Amino acid sequence: MLDDEPEFGVFESGCQACEVFGPVDDLGLCAACSAKLDRDMIRQRAWDYSATAFGVGPENREELRAATMAEHGDAPELIAPESGPQKPHGQRHRRRR
Repeated sequence: MLDDEPEFGVFESGCQACEVFGPVDDLGLCAACSAKLDRDMIRQRAWDYSATAFGVGPENREELRAATMAEHGDAPELIAPESGPQKPHGQRHRRRR
């Protein structure tokens, strides 16, 4: 393979999260944002969507989550936190004429 050929599955584009131009993965994320997304998936226990958790057995996943949160904190890094209850869309007040 020639040195100027890109790796398979890696593209040059703007990152969908931080908008920095450079190599991105199939989700359109740079390496730093891809790692943040993976840690967020671990925090949310979305084991099927985490590349890191793929190689960890079900009995060790909570240990992985605890270690991730100890090292990087428990707040989401890339995914927006879920907000509280919101008004249903049907309860809008209409102005009478």
